[in-house]
Amino acid sequence: MSSNAFKIVTGAPAEPRLAPVVALPLADLDDAELVQRARAGHEWAHEAIYRRYVQRVAQVGRRLLNDPSEVDDVVQETFLIAFETIGKLAQPAALRGWLTRIAVHRVHRRYRWSRLARLWSTTAQVLGSESEISPDVTPEQRAELVRIDRVLQRLPGTVRTAWVLRSVLGDALEEVASACGCSLATVKRRIAEAERHIGAHVSGEVTP
Repeated sequence: MSSNAFKIVTGAPAEPRLAPVVALPLADLDDAELVQRARAGHEWAHEAIYRRYVQRVAQVGRRLLNDPSEVDDVVQETFLIAFETIGKLAQPAALRGWLTRIAVHRVHRRYRWSRLARLWSTTAQVLGSESEISPDVTPEQRAELVRIDRVLQRLPGTVRTAWVLRSVLGDALEEVASACGCSLATVKRRIAEAERHIGAHVSGEVTP
């Protein structure tokens, strides 16, 4: 696979765009079939996987990092690692969760490399930038989102990640557990912990 095959064209950080490529054959194959083709060395299968899940991986990066300058790197690193290690994917049908897990791992590495305080500064919003908030929300609702985000910023990264994947991105609990590399019981406890803090904030027990 060439290093430029899946290069993202930057310019609109919130929505990565792909460079024009030749139409893919058999693009309607399911995940398991695509993985098998990729393992067999079919370049188009690698690209089909990339096109199918690049927005998903970018979305995970945006929601967890919320720093446009970092998202493209996470996307590139995720797919580079995925295609180099695709032979190790035990369940090809679980491709989506596997890619999410790699992306989450890359985000966590950036926490360690760049310090948690810098990545989750007071200007970073887990729930999305102002441009991503629906114009239909009231000023009061917008302010509430910002206050909830401040609560989330005080939580451990593992707790925040589980809650964002479940409550913001809408992943199934099994997907969250897979992405976080922990048991279903553990991820439920993390989500419940985040909900307790948010609930306390909503009830006025937490100072914004």
